[in-house]
Amino acid sequence: MQINSKISDFTAKQGFRLLKNILFAGVLYAVYILLKEKGEGIEEVFTYFRKMPMSLSMWIILLLIPVNWAFEAWKWQRLAAKIEKISFREAYQGVLAGLALANFTPMMIGDYAGKILMLKTRNRTASIGAILLGNGMQLYVSLLFGAISYGYFLWVAKPEPFILHISIVELLFVLLLTGLWIAFNLQKLNLFNSSNKYFNSINQYLTILKDYSLSEIRYIFLIAASRYAVFSIQFLLVLQLFQIDLPMVVLLVGVGIVFLTKTLGAAFNFLGDLSMRAITSVYYFGYFGVRLSLITTATFTIWLINVLVPVIIGSMFILTLRLSTRNLKTSTK
Repeated sequence: MQINSKISDFTAKQGFRLLKNILFAGVLYAVYILLKEKGEGIEEVFTYFRKMPMSLSMWIILLLIPVNWAFEAWKWQRLAAKIEKISFREAYQGVLAGLALANFTPMMIGDYAGKILMLKTRNRTASIGAILLGNGMQLYVSLLFGAISYGYFLWVAKPEPFILHISIVELLFVLLLTGLWIAFNLQKLNLFNSSNKYFNSINQYLTILKDYSLSEIRYIFLIAASRYAVFSIQFLLVLQLFQIDLPMVVLLVGVGIVFLTKTLGAAFNFLGDLSMRAITSVYYFGYFGVRLSLITTATFTIWLINVLVPVIIGSMFILTLRLSTRNLKTSTK
């Protein structure tokens, strides 16, 4: 009996190790295919940078890469504390592993998996609600600045069909007000004690939400806003490196609109994410006479340093994920 148990444990461990290796290899293969398909664009970026000396702006852009994801890790560490106390390093590894998996899975499922599977507690499913709150705060920040940017764009450019664009801005502000109402009433919502069968089935994942106070939600919002500021600065510096000489307010509005469409289209993931960035950038900056080649290369550059590089690094942490709950503690909070 004991021998059978040991054999079973050994088989399970080997199976999980094999699965992690398959995931790791799958991510690297997907990156290889992507590099092969986008090789021309990458070569164009490298050709441009080979001609350009390493300026202070370039150093700042590169140094802000780990800072960007550090804010995401800090946010996840704060949120996960309701389920389990984790170190900043563990949070960072979970974020990067999630990023690597998310870009090759539908609906950002990999983002949840990377963070959840880094936890040591058996009650890992409770963290789904925490991740949802963190992603929701990042979405809210993008909606907030994106709606303001979009409104300014309509005021200046008056694109056609104007009524359609106005309707989109109105919808964005309705979503912002709805999000604000939810934040103030999260602990009062009947969702957690509903008689609805559907709500009851997902209750175990969302109950954690009522444990977050308004002050904690406000703190998470500030972290999300700080992260938004970091990658906005990166984008602005990249635009300036490519000598896209426009007034600062026009550049800021462009950044807000690009990140708005990128965030709303997150479900399209890797190729869709890059495509949406490029299409939005070309559409917006085209109104101000920016050359197509400049804006597409600039957009590709920010994607390359802020998504592709962290994905490659994050793939290494897939091997550290805890795919089994066997031998995990019931609670490490």
